[in-house]
Amino acid sequence: MKVYLVRHTSVDVAPGTCYGQTDVPLRASFQEEAEACKKALQDTGMRFSRIYTSPLSRCTRLAAYCGFPEAERDERLKEMNMGEWEMQRFEEITDPRIQEWYDDYLRVRTTGGESFMDVLARVSDFFDHLDRTSGPALVFAHGGVLVAAQVYAGKVKLEDAMKALPPYGGMVEIDLPLPRLHPLMLAGTGSDVGKSVLAAALCRIFLQDGYHPAPFKAQNMALNSYATPEGLEIGRAQAVQAEAAGVPCHTDMNPLLLKPTSDHTSQVVLNGKPIGNRSAYAYFRTEGRDELRREVNQAFDRLAARYNPVVMEGAGSISEINLKDTDLVNLPMARHAHADVILVADIDRGGVFASAYGSVALQTPEDRKRIKGIIVNKFRGDLRLFESGVKMMEEICGIPVLGVIPYYHDIYIEEEDSVELSLKQRKAVQGKVNVAVVLLRHLSNFTDFNMLEHDERVNLYYTNNVDDLMKADIILLPGSKSTIDDLYELRRNGVAQAILQARRNGATVMGICGGYQMMGQRIADPDGVEGSISQMPGLGLLPTETVIEGEKVTRQVRFAFLSSEEPNCTGYEIHMGRTSAVEGETLTPLVRLENGEMDGCVADRKCAGSYIHGILDNPEVIEWLLDPYAEKLEQPQLDYAAFKEEQYNKLADHVRKHLNMPLLYQILTQND
Repeated sequence: MKVYLVRHTSVDVAPGTCYGQTDVPLRASFQEEAEACKKALQDTGMRFSRIYTSPLSRCTRLAAYCGFPEAERDERLKEMNMGEWEMQRFEEITDPRIQEWYDDYLRVRTTGGESFMDVLARVSDFFDHLDRTSGPALVFAHGGVLVAAQVYAGKVKLEDAMKALPPYGGMVEIDLPLPRLHPLMLAGTGSDVGKSVLAAALCRIFLQDGYHPAPFKAQNMALNSYATPEGLEIGRAQAVQAEAAGVPCHTDMNPLLLKPTSDHTSQVVLNGKPIGNRSAYAYFRTEGRDELRREVNQAFDRLAARYNPVVMEGAGSISEINLKDTDLVNLPMARHAHADVILVADIDRGGVFASAYGSVALQTPEDRKRIKGIIVNKFRGDLRLFESGVKMMEEICGIPVLGVIPYYHDIYIEEEDSVELSLKQRKAVQGKVNVAVVLLRHLSNFTDFNMLEHDERVNLYYTNNVDDLMKADIILLPGSKSTIDDLYELRRNGVAQAILQARRNGATVMGICGGYQMMGQRIADPDGVEGSISQMPGLGLLPTETVIEGEKVTRQVRFAFLSSEEPNCTGYEIHMGRTSAVEGETLTPLVRLENGEMDGCVADRKCAGSYIHGILDNPEVIEWLLDPYAEKLEQPQLDYAAFKEEQYNKLADHVRKHLNMPLLYQILTQND
């Protein structure tokens, strides 16, 4: 736990005066010195959970100037009591004990006052009783207190104490050990109740509070995946949660990923690598579950050894009792982790009392004890109207409601799957660059378009309507889990023809991953990796051909875009296929990777494709894409990295405001 301590500004007393605990005035230069203190605090970037001050006015005045007029006053933070020597010039003190004090100020008390050890004792008492679960703290105090704090934290040796005296207006930082928190699991009354976003919020809250958190979901089912720095594959939701936690993503955060290939079959990705396709029936049989359970348990154990706390996410509903014997991700995982379980209930869909009560009641007595609280999510309206509902829920479920989280509209966090894409099927508008993302049946990694979606210059919408495609300035072909099947569907429903006509009419067409493959002359699948269709003509927009192969490419990349010399752009690859020039043609690559490899193809200024997911997160690429429509670009360019950081902090603020964090910390630290 970090504690920042600020010494008051310079005082208006004669030099050499022993003023101790006397409430002396400040110099006329106070505002200038205080402004420097305020800026130094802002530069830390910290969100202080508790602010304390000495009750003496030279400290309370500085606290108020820095924006903390309600700082908690604490007598233990006063300067050393100099007793009978207060307000005398040191050189004029005639007390014979002063020489003894000079010789050993650490242990010898001033006449009627304190020694440094007395100050250290009360400052130590302050820190001993400081709540270390609630995040970084800020203290406005005196030079002696700041010295004692550094000794307490082991930053300064006792015999060197006064060498650590900071100047007036100076600041010191100390680290106090944080308590070890229990792992926390967010379990749901159903799917899409908001577990993923709440997990991201708690990861950011714990990070803000000085902890070193990490996310974990034993088993995830999603088409939206991400490549780790090691070149392995995990669910995108855990990558987002890791980003909120401020740590690199790792396969231990999502050891088991299911990527649906049809209504009944999924590709199984274990520890970042595909191990084959399984039908739902075969996957959920009890045979072979012990091996998978061992793998996910070991992944959690490795994660828990490195992070504090681990924020776990369950899957779907915890009350699917017919799947209890094969469940790898909910209560069995919580039991292995010795995790405290918080039940997340979605009030927006109705039936919140029945779903919460039923989810608790259907557990075994052992598992029921593990559920420590409830979060009611996605509330709309006046929170006061649900105050009686909170009491009723606590009575029938026998556990506290930790918070009621209101629905929000102005915070943007990357979604786990494509459930929300139906809300983004907007229309073309005047005055903006209209960007249409082709809505594929097996669309994957739709987060490729998040930066464009939040760019105020752009109107981005998802569609497979031919009329809406024809109105777009830019058409984006996204990634697909079943490229050939989606290409076949585009030809069947007329979308392929609409894309080609829009291209002839002057629209930009760009493909990413599977979309890039579709833009070529043909796609071949000789080994039946995707299905029974061995070959399919492409859209013919690029001089390329693709062969689908069984080995999956997963890696993070840095690259130089077009003619740029520096590889200052980033992205990641997840694909099963190799694309090359058709015989007799020469490709003009879109990017050059840091290792010298070339990727993608550009036919002309308005026709290109690439395997790189996240390519549109790079401002250089965005500006190239939008440049032909410069007359519509009135808004400034979006800084997407800063935008995402802002959204994580806004989400954390929103959840923290409505969640009983002191009670949650109490749950995560108390012994059962």
